[in-house]
Formats: sequence, C-alpha cells, structure tokens
Amino acid sequence: MNVLLVTPPSTQLNTPYPATAYLSRFLRGNGVAARQADLGIELTHALFSSSGLREVFGVVEAAAEDGLPEPAWMALALAERHIAVIDRVMAFLGGRDPGAATVLARSGTLPPGPRLDRAADVSDRFGPMGITDLARYRATLYLEDLADLVTAVVDPGFGFSRYQHHLAVGPIRFAPIAGRLAETTLPDAMLDELVDGLCAEGVPELVGITVPFPGTLYGALRVGRRLRDRGAHVVLGGGYISTELRQVEEPGLWDCADALVYDDGEGPLQAIVDHISGLGDRRHRTRVPGGLLQAPSPKVAFTPAASYTDLDLEPYLQVLDTLNPAHRLWSDGRWNKITLAHGCYWKRCAFCDVELDYIARFEPARTDALVDHVQELVAQTGTSGFHFVDEAAPPRLLRDFALNLLARGVSIGFWGNIRFESAFTPDLCALLSAAGLVAVTGGLEVASDRLLKLMDKGITVEQAARAAQAFQSAGVRVHAYLMYGFPTQTDAETIDSMEVVRQLFAAGLLDSGFWHRFVLTRHSRVFTDPGRFGVSFEVPSGPLFATNDLDHTDPLGGDHDRFDGPLAESLHAWMAGRQLDRPVEAWFETEVPAPTSRKRRVLDCLGDTVEPRDSARLVWVGQGILDAGDHLQLVGRTGETERVRGHRDALDWLIEVVDAATPGGEGLRWGDAMAAFPGRLHRFRRGLAAARRAGLLAV
Repeated sequence: MNVLLVTPPSTQLNTPYPATAYLSRFLRGNGVAARQADLGIELTHALFSSSGLREVFGVVEAAAEDGLPEPAWMALALAERHIAVIDRVMAFLGGRDPGAATVLARSGTLPPGPRLDRAADVSDRFGPMGITDLARYRATLYLEDLADLVTAVVDPGFGFSRYQHHLAVGPIRFAPIAGRLAETTLPDAMLDELVDGLCAEGVPELVGITVPFPGTLYGALRVGRRLRDRGAHVVLGGGYISTELRQVEEPGLWDCADALVYDDGEGPLQAIVDHISGLGDRRHRTRVPGGLLQAPSPKVAFTPAASYTDLDLEPYLQVLDTLNPAHRLWSDGRWNKITLAHGCYWKRCAFCDVELDYIARFEPARTDALVDHVQELVAQTGTSGFHFVDEAAPPRLLRDFALNLLARGVSIGFWGNIRFESAFTPDLCALLSAAGLVAVTGGLEVASDRLLKLMDKGITVEQAARAAQAFQSAGVRVHAYLMYGFPTQTDAETIDSMEVVRQLFAAGLLDSGFWHRFVLTRHSRVFTDPGRFGVSFEVPSGPLFATNDLDHTDPLGGDHDRFDGPLAESLHAWMAGRQLDRPVEAWFETEVPAPTSRKRRVLDCLGDTVEPRDSARLVWVGQGILDAGDHLQLVGRTGETERVRGHRDALDWLIEVVDAATPGGEGLRWGDAMAAFPGRLHRFRRGLAAARRAGLLAV
C-alpha cells in the first residue's frame, strides 16, 4: 500500500514534529511502507526564497494602493535587496553556507526591519568568538521581520509555528474555517502546489495527517481536502483531534477527511490500512454522516523512537530566536525524538487531560532497546542530540537509560520534561549529566503549596527548589512551566507565587520559565468535579465544531487579567539576570498585596544532604584512579582531581569499589560496600567524601 504521512503547516523550523516519524517506524515494522512530508518547512522555503519573495512583494505592491503599515513601506522600498539576499540567508541557516557568518553578523548587511533594528546592540552578548551565533541570531530576526510582513499584508493567519491559529482556538464553529478554506492567499497557493507535488508520481492510497496543535488544523484540512479530491483516503489524527474533536457533528469536515483517529495513531492507523486492504475488523469503526469516525482500536505496544529514513532532513533551519540558553532548546538545532514511557506515571494533576489515553495509560519502554534505537538514529541522521517527548520522564527509567548509555560508551546529549520530585537527588542528577543530560523542563505551576495540593501536583515549593538545585549542581539547565489563574487562586497567592519564582531565579535555580494562564478543558478533573474547585461553567450548545477549552466562572479567584503583563515582563528580566532585587509589587502600576513569602524561603530549604539508602547502586562516573602507593589520585568527570590518603587496606577497598561501580561492571550496593570496609569507616570519611566528589555516586 502507498501510504503518505504528512505534517501540515506549521510546527517548527529546526526539527520535524515527531508524529509521522513515530508512525513511520511502526508501519515499517508491520510491513507497510510509508513516506513522510513536512509541508510546513517546505512552505517556508517556498515563501522565503528569491522567487517566493518576488511574489510576496507583488502582493505587497498591489496592496499599497490601500495603504500599508510603516514597516511594510520600508520593506517594499528595499524589495530588490531582500530578494537578492534571502537565498544566502536561508543557505546559512540551513547549514549549507557556514562561511556567510562573518558577513551576516555585521550590522547593515541585512535589510533593516523592526525586530532586527531592536537587536542592533546585542553583539556584546555573544563575545568575540560568538560570530556564528550572532549571525544566526541576526538572520533569524531578519526572517521573522519578513514573516511579519507576510502576516501584515499577505495573509493575517500566517506564522512560522502556527497557521491560521486563530480559527481553531476555544469553542469554535466550523463556518469561519469553511469560509477561510474557500479563499486562497499566496501561502495557500504555494501550499496547494506542494500538495500537488506529492501526487507527481501517483496519488497515495492512504494519507495520514497529524494535527497536533490549533495552528495546524487549517493546513491539515486544506491539504486533506485537496488530496481527497484526487482520490486519496485521508485520515486526521494527533493531539488536537484527540482532545478537541472527540464529538463531531460537522458534515463539512468530511469534505477534508474520510476518518479521524484518536489517541495513539498506531493501532487505529493499522486498522484503517487493514480496512482499505479488505482485512479489517469493522467492530472498531463507527460510521457517521459523510465520514468514518475511528473508535479506539485494540491497543498495540507504543513506539518508543522516531524514524527518519524516509524524511528529508536537509531543509530544517538552525534558527536562533532567543538569547536565553535554556529557551534555545526548542528552536536551536535538530533533535531526534525518543520516549521513555507512554503516558504519565503521576497522572493526577487536576488541570491535565487525565481522562485521555495519552496521559492515563502508563507504559514504560525497555531502556536497553531504547539505547539500541539511539545508536540507530545517530547512525541514520548523523545527529547525537535527543529530546524525550514524555509527559514526565520517570526518574527510575532515566537512571536505567543513563546507566545503559554509560555501560555501552554511547555519547549523546538529551533533554526532556520531568516532575520536580525528591527522587532527583544530587547523585541521580550527576549520573544523568554524565550520561549527556543537558537540560530539563518541569511544571512548577502555581508555586503555592495550597494550590499545588489542591491541583494534586504531588510536590511542594521546597521540594521543587531542591530538585532544581540538584540539576543545577550537575550542570543541567532548568526551565519551569508556571501557571496563574488556577481556580480559587487569589491575587495575594499570585503575588506570593511571583515572589517564589523571583527567589528561584535569584538563587540561580532556574534558567528560564514561562507563565501560562489556566485553561479549563473537558478532559480534566476540574471539569469532572467543578464543585471541589469552586468553579462553574456551561458547556456550549448548538452546532459547535470544537468544544474542549471552556470559559468558566471562578468567584473565589482574583483578577487574573491584571497579571498578564507584569508576570511576562518580570520573568523576561529575571531570565536575563536583571532586576532580581526589585520588589515584585513594583512591577504593577496599580496597588497589589505585598508578598507574604519569607525573603529567604528558597535559600533556607537548600543544602541538606541525605545519606544514601543501603539499596542504592554505586556508580563511578569519574575518569580514573592513579595509585601512587601512599595515596590515590582520583580524576573526576570534568578533569578535577581528588587526593585520597589512608591505610593500604582502605585504599585497596576504594579501588575495588570503583572498579565494581564502573558502568557495565558487576554492580555494587551502597550498604554492601560500606559493610565490606576493612576497619572503622568513620576514620575514612574524608577519603570517601573525596571519592564522592570525584564521581562515586549512589543512585
């Protein structure tokens, strides 16, 4: 069967969204050949090329008769200069012309624009050796200026990471989407041409289109309609479909698709392949007017790693759109995607979609098999960076994954989402760092113990601070997801949360963060038990298309609107290391409550050390030991040295412990090692402490 898996506009410029790559691995494993296409990155290259910009400026010039925004006039005046330079910029950002860095880093090389002009004085942030990053930053801002021109004049719904996003957010009706589908802007025309190119060698029998976000719905529908008109069987799936469209009463949808699949795509997609082939079990399908609504099919083992064998990785761009090192992870570089476990091992947070399969069904991967996939992907892509796409990576699985990497001598870098829980001890974080962990992202959410308990987050502020300290001490960057507007959250509690976040940045425990406002969804515990959270709402009635996000009334909560600006503004300053001593209430133009959190709340909870459990496994991540007879010289992971003195029996014991604790060795427990010490262990406490500093970990 000829199967095509499509990512519609738009997700990311730097790396493929992983859905099609996971499904490709699954289908190939079941003997079904599939090819992949990312129409988002292809549309970007079509628009932002010399030929594409010539068409853009043709539209801009035609619109000039009715007036243009001031930046658009400037861009139009410099149109030929833009057309002349764009191909070089794209080649540089695509890694094909690295020698252009020296020229592109200079002020005045690129045509001016609002974003580029605002960053004219940032060269000191990169230093004399940061020419390439400075050039990437300037080139990215230049590209964003051009995207702003397209949005302002050519197509108001255009965006690099979202396409007609406004049509798909909140409770929505289908009529505006249908109306927009009836139009054709320049980006639409280019997208249509790209879709036609997918059929150049024949129309695919089956097309699977992922719809992960609101900003991909319109593109998916446009692509699906065009392919369906050519005779393809079109299936839509992904996060947006699974959360927003579980109840569909819109006949117009079936002009764009033949079927929807919910939850994991593997089982349902295989069922549809079988259906088209005449092999399927019809009990797993529900016919609706005009289309086929795919009911949950029998579950199959989840796919733990992506595969890029049939996806061209050359078009992706090495954009640099932020000066924050932790924020760069999302847009800087191409990351191979892997998964430690399907679902969430906690699955209790009241704001989350705990009712749905992607959260509720926890299924861990085999870490040895996952490392096999890692080695395969490095060889396949030439890229050694990995992003765990887990809801929250389980600490024990992370430990086993790290041990497996170290035992095999596999050198990679990786990052992913975690919970700020007590399992992340300094030793575990040091182990993960030694194996290649570079950053973690985690939900601190409301930074209020009362509200953390109410939402059943399972952590406290102090616990989160200690976990962040453990990661930072291991050289791992930390990003926090932050929330405000949770039901019953008062203005005073939001101010206190803001103060806690300020303290976390001031203590060097966070590198970056992002505030988002609470959204009530139909698949959360706030929806199923509103009385517990003091909220009320009405489920919209009538011919609605998507009804997942719901407006609600929170009579016990504060005025959350007043925090929108100050929270973002203060966080931006703190991430840059500025104004960390400024009182949080000073960020507001109107009077707000003073914070009640202690000024040293975060600092006072840090620094406690805990003796390892007897069952903890000893792992040596240092570089080696030099036996000098009367002492040992231990070389740590980063090259630091520790000198250990003691009786010969004690030194021999330490050598044996380190040998047994080497990844891939026989393994040794803390309690067994301590019990085997030849003499009184307390007399060797300094030597043991030195060994621990050099890299003898207990995890």
